[in-house]
Amino acid sequence: MKRTRTLLALLGAAGAAVPTRALAQCHAAFFPYYASHHHQQRDSCAVSKPFVPIRLGGSMGLLGASDQAGARYLGAELEAHYWLLSRWSAGLRSSVTGQMPAPAAPAEVYAGATQPRLLLFSATWHNQLLLAESPRWRVAAEVGAGLGGASLYDKAQQVQQKGQGCGCTTAKRLDTAVAPVTEMGLAATYKLKRADGPWLTLRGGHRQWHGSAPFGTPGQFSAYLLSVGVSVPDLTRKR
Repeated sequence: MKRTRTLLALLGAAGAAVPTRALAQCHAAFFPYYASHHHQQRDSCAVSKPFVPIRLGGSMGLLGASDQAGARYLGAELEAHYWLLSRWSAGLRSSVTGQMPAPAAPAEVYAGATQPRLLLFSATWHNQLLLAESPRWRVAAEVGAGLGGASLYDKAQQVQQKGQGCGCTTAKRLDTAVAPVTEMGLAATYKLKRADGPWLTLRGGHRQWHGSAPFGTPGQFSAYLLSVGVSVPDLTRKR
């Protein structure tokens, strides 16, 4: 009995220590009728999460690449992102580049292809962090990770195109390799004259190929990247 009285006394003291206003605010979250009739302010017991307007953006451009063997590629890239914070965006980027005309390599290097051509492609989860910005320009650091691929073709071996009635042929694809890739670089954007127009975007970086391929030399498909294009950094206004 003595222990029971002691416990009740402690509970009473704890209840008295809680301010009446705080209790009323906490009750407002569970009893709206109480809150509406007593004009209580915002519930202090609720978790506060700031509202961030949805801001989507994207870019597209011409992409040039140079791999570790010196082969040069030309293609395109496409990117879409979402602003998680005022200076941090995340999204998806994809690219595809074809090897530009170059002297044929020894056949043993490219799995027996006498006129080899390579196609590089990638799909990465892309993150961008704004380093500096003004109303007319921005500079950002970029990192990404995903999958990259390389397809080997031999122009000396022509095959019939499927579904074509013209007798058209194309270079035979000999093999395709896929491996994890990581990317890092810098991006600079400059706003063109129109108030609601796109931004001119210049990107430079490096793509690291993590893996081997049944054709080419070890590490060959790691490449330096350079692109130029247009972007729409955010489709809705900042807060």
